[in-house]
Amino acid sequence: MKIIACIDLDYFYAQCEEVLNPDLKNKPVVVCMYSGRGKEGGAVATCNYVARKYGVKSGIAITRAKQLLKNVEAYFIPARLELYDQISQRVMEIVKKYADTLEIVSVDEAFLDITSRSEEDFNKAENLMRRMKEEIYEREKLTCSVGISFSRVIAKIASGLNKPNGLVVIAPEDLESKIWPLAVEEIPGIGPRTKEILNKLGILTIGDLAKANIMTLIQIFGRKSATYLKLAAEGKDKEEPRESEESKQYSRMATLKENTLSLRDILPYIEELCKDISLTLKQNGKLAKGVGLTAILEDLTTLSKNKTLDQPVNSFEKIFEVAKELLPELISKSNKLFRRISVRVFNLVDITGVKTLEEFVS
Repeated sequence: MKIIACIDLDYFYAQCEEVLNPDLKNKPVVVCMYSGRGKEGGAVATCNYVARKYGVKSGIAITRAKQLLKNVEAYFIPARLELYDQISQRVMEIVKKYADTLEIVSVDEAFLDITSRSEEDFNKAENLMRRMKEEIYEREKLTCSVGISFSRVIAKIASGLNKPNGLVVIAPEDLESKIWPLAVEEIPGIGPRTKEILNKLGILTIGDLAKANIMTLIQIFGRKSATYLKLAAEGKDKEEPRESEESKQYSRMATLKENTLSLRDILPYIEELCKDISLTLKQNGKLAKGVGLTAILEDLTTLSKNKTLDQPVNSFEKIFEVAKELLPELISKSNKLFRRISVRVFNLVDITGVKTLEEFVS
């Protein structure tokens, strides 16, 4: 039996801002996408749970959010998408270690096939995902909610049942008691219009949909949509996580003994990280067409520098050579001390059929 997990980073943009500025904790935080039309034109990208208590939610106008919070000490922050993307990449590198297959669907959500790593045991799967959550929090100070189930759709639903910082397991025997009583719109893809049609048919819950006549659904929604709805409700959808292009990279990170901008002090860490990455590439039969360095600074902001190579490589010497070239450039860009350093290889290709210079001279 497949065991699939869905990870959802809690109120991601706003939580990133809380981590970067702890003074925001326990106060309404609203991350905004400004339109450029007027001082306050635009919409709310996301907000923390404190702001949600006042009725603020994603998608509403910024002016409306400010009205709801006019008598409260609230923080309205322009979205820093590049920063959030960098943080997401670091989180997904952690997540990847716990997955047989990782499919990244957005900056704050991913699906994991954990069947082999959990030995098809839901208790072991729960322990595995708990360790993953702990590592994410330890390294990035971010919480996430995780759903674990035998179906992709049910795992997705489970991830939203105990937010924030939830961990919910839905085994096959739990489907009828824990999923079927939920409102039908909890199934991904059921929007207001579909909900309205289903409700008029007397289908109010997921259980109602699971028991509905498939021919009736086909007549209304067509075969493809009706089949999805029926199988999703029954927990019989067969879609499995597919390896994402975004996850086709390897990275390793180290925390420096002391915050520093000293090339001499940082270089030994990079050397060890390059050795580890080279070994991982060789073990997986991969070559990398790109090498990158990322520094996490003392204020937890990040700087990155990447280089695309003429020839794909997997040797420690080649990777370290590029990393040594990038480090002085990265240091020169920063006016703050480095706290952590990460080496990344990307644009991976299979070693089969690729002739490298090392092969010709060996």
